[in-house]
Amino acid sequence: MRSEFAPIIRGVKLLVAEQSQLAASGPHFSILHRHWQPGTICTPGEMIAEIYLVHRRKRVALPLSVRLMLTVDFLARHKHVGQHAVQIAAGLSADKFTRQHGAYAGATASLSKRVSRASVKQQMMRLREGLRQAFRRAGLSLDPARVLISEKTTGNEVRYRLKAAVTWHHTET
Repeated sequence: MRSEFAPIIRGVKLLVAEQSQLAASGPHFSILHRHWQPGTICTPGEMIAEIYLVHRRKRVALPLSVRLMLTVDFLARHKHVGQHAVQIAAGLSADKFTRQHGAYAGATASLSKRVSRASVKQQMMRLREGLRQAFRRAGLSLDPARVLISEKTTGNEVRYRLKAAVTWHHTET
């Protein structure tokens, strides 16, 4: 009888391990940069082509605008530190990768606007909705607020932090 239930027990153990990993490190995202310059690593001028949620051999594209993809990329590069909306806005406005996004492809004109504190708060809401849609398509019952975390401070400000495993991939075209 023991061998009869072995595959079921193994499957349950696998699901429990998967849930533990998701709880500890968050989901896995893969960010694809285009117009990569050989011999370099993530240089200003590259362009974010897509951001994927990777789950069980499945890649689900996050339905995000270019501005939101830049925000995710920025948060992923600074994921170990929660940041206030003002810090994110200043960081995005000053970040060389964000400012020169797509320069190798001649696509910088549409991204030259500065980012405001209010727009960051709006972006966080839109980003959570994009995460919700991707999680649903991947068959994951994750709460986007547990991935894009809002950390309360002693004042009335909120710090945002991305809780996820992130990898970057590059292609020349």
